[in-house]
Amino acid sequence: MKNRSEVVIIGSGITGLSIAYSLVNRGCRDITILDKGHLASGASTRNGGGVRAQFATEENIILSKWSIQRFRRLSLELNTNFWFRQGGYLFLAESDQELSMLKKAVEFQNRHGLGTKIVDCGQAKDIVPQMVCPSVVGGAFRKGDGILFPFPLLFGYAEHLRRNSVAIETHCTVDGIAESSTGFSIRTSHGIIEANKVVDAAGGWSSTVAKMLGVDVPTRPVRHQIMASEPLSPFLDPMIVTLKDGFYMSQGPRGELVAGITESNAHGEDPGRSGHFFCEQLSKRLVDLFPRLSAARMMRQWAGFYDMSPDANPILDSIPGVENAFIACGFSGHGFMISPAVGELMACLILGERPPFPTDPYRMDRFRLGHTSLETLVIG
Repeated sequence: MKNRSEVVIIGSGITGLSIAYSLVNRGCRDITILDKGHLASGASTRNGGGVRAQFATEENIILSKWSIQRFRRLSLELNTNFWFRQGGYLFLAESDQELSMLKKAVEFQNRHGLGTKIVDCGQAKDIVPQMVCPSVVGGAFRKGDGILFPFPLLFGYAEHLRRNSVAIETHCTVDGIAESSTGFSIRTSHGIIEANKVVDAAGGWSSTVAKMLGVDVPTRPVRHQIMASEPLSPFLDPMIVTLKDGFYMSQGPRGELVAGITESNAHGEDPGRSGHFFCEQLSKRLVDLFPRLSAARMMRQWAGFYDMSPDANPILDSIPGVENAFIACGFSGHGFMISPAVGELMACLILGERPPFPTDPYRMDRFRLGHTSLETLVIG
């Protein structure tokens, strides 16, 4: 590991890689990325690959709209096929109360130009003909949302960054950060590296890294699980989501179903724990909606963290009281889908440029000032 960099980013997940990519595009290449595990060993390779603009707060809609446009071009820029497919997101309501909530969300989204539509049960069946929905009273659908395959995007980013002289140090634990006369002295398991600027993009461990800088960040890691099936013949274009229990399912590029659900008995913060109850809960829900899948085999199951903020909106800011230190965290389950915009915003903050988005909604002091708006459409 080299002993000095202009910018050191802690975390090699989608957030850290996106920030580095945007910095490189602005001419800043003296960058080192540190990660205590392998490349993208956290939530970035454990998510369901969903990309949507259907949110309930302006903060998330702004970033997601921009990111969806960016995903359309990234494949060519990185020379990587990450199978971005805009088959839509179909939210399903199973009570009048849930449908009323969706109608309010759709009205809000369409004021921001999303073009989301309220559908009745019959229209939902037209979108997903194989679905059985005796309890569904309606839903919301937006064609422009979609899914992608996380792994090739992450490794496409990493290869591009390495070609542009960015160092990525994996299995490199950060043990301490001290301010120095030239910036920061970062103590790691690979030795000490000096940095002019430091960026905390450590996902579920962001609050731990922030404490090394003497700052408390109000985020917490929450475990979520996913299951994937054997490859099946294509039948599902959109991502489907049920408001009742946070169930979601999409079909990937190889025919596998990827699905998750809000765990009703999740305990602790161990990303490796997977109980039988989750399998039973998810399987029952899946077969309720798609009885024909009762014979489908589940091939693997895994867990990861949502880095939850109090209002389920991201924190994107310079660290208060610590000059040239920055933080990007609190993505609350949708960090991957807004990552291109996050990379742009953070790169501008780091380089002292004006970001293409408003920054006040993402400031850390919004919790102290009471300037928050709760994101209610958190899935899984």
